[in-house]
Amino acid sequence: MPTLITTGRLPGTPTDKLHSIARSRPFTQQDDVVFPFNAVLESALLELKPSYWRCECTLSDFLDFAKTHVDETGLASKVVAYGPAKTTDDDVWCLDPRGFLTLAVCKETYEILGLVGKPLPWKEHKATYARPTKNGDEACLNYGAKEADAIRRWDSARGPWKTWYHVDDESHPVPGSKRQELARTLRTQENVHIPDMHGDSMISPSSRENDGADEWEENASTLFEWVGMACLGSPRISAGDRCDPYISVYTPPAPSHVGNITTIRWRGLISSAFIQSIIDAISSPNLQSPPSLVAVTAQSIGASPVTYLPADTTKAPILRAPGPEADYTWSLVYAKDDTSAWWTLAESIGGRDRRRG
Repeated sequence: MPTLITTGRLPGTPTDKLHSIARSRPFTQQDDVVFPFNAVLESALLELKPSYWRCECTLSDFLDFAKTHVDETGLASKVVAYGPAKTTDDDVWCLDPRGFLTLAVCKETYEILGLVGKPLPWKEHKATYARPTKNGDEACLNYGAKEADAIRRWDSARGPWKTWYHVDDESHPVPGSKRQELARTLRTQENVHIPDMHGDSMISPSSRENDGADEWEENASTLFEWVGMACLGSPRISAGDRCDPYISVYTPPAPSHVGNITTIRWRGLISSAFIQSIIDAISSPNLQSPPSLVAVTAQSIGASPVTYLPADTTKAPILRAPGPEADYTWSLVYAKDDTSAWWTLAESIGGRDRRRG
């Protein structure tokens, strides 16, 4: 599975790059934060009380509610929502933070809707996308009276959706909505290998000599393998691990030291704002005695028609084939010393995603 890696240094790299990570990845179902034991950071993260809403209503009714929270001029929506598929079909939709509604529907539904859409480029996926436009983007569709009427017809045939959503003004949710707190777990692993982080080791090959690129990529791969195992609570990273080499072979990053790590996991419809609050907490200059590294790993909702937003906010979302097995995961490693901080972002992109080219 292709992996894209981006790196940055603070001060130096514009902070917008670090702050745009969460904003451009709005539909997340699981988030793990791993760090060497640090009581202050653990307390700060556990004080966060993230939640989302669930409601059952037609798509037309939900869009009528969402319209009052969309700023078409500023390309911003105070409502972000996801409509999961039923067990009897694969039709899904989402409303992203810019106010773009994206539908991914089967051929039968597409013909019922009668809207102009764009077929997915993969033969094994018969879904079709339809998007309302903002500011005349030709890649999208206007959401007007014709589109509203088509969705009402669809609602009549399909019935209500069990919608998950966030809304900035939580005092006025969709009538009948129920607030859901994110499921949270906390795990501690003792006496495990913890990578020793050095700024030079996190700088991307573009700023190093070419002959060091292969070594850098190998070190980055080893680091993110450790992050993945830490998220899973794998015994392979334990200093006392004595697994049969015929069953599993694992070598921890070098250099490393032995210590205890904490993993906090949240599950549910996780907002970009919540993930940004995590990034803000781990990168805060006010964090006393910060841990040597923190890893934030987010798993997007595979069945969402959108998982990544382009930097140009007027552009349509990048095509992907939604489904339970459609993977998009990203992991951010943040480390700092007395004078600087470094971060490395790795993105794992599934096979049916146009970001792969």
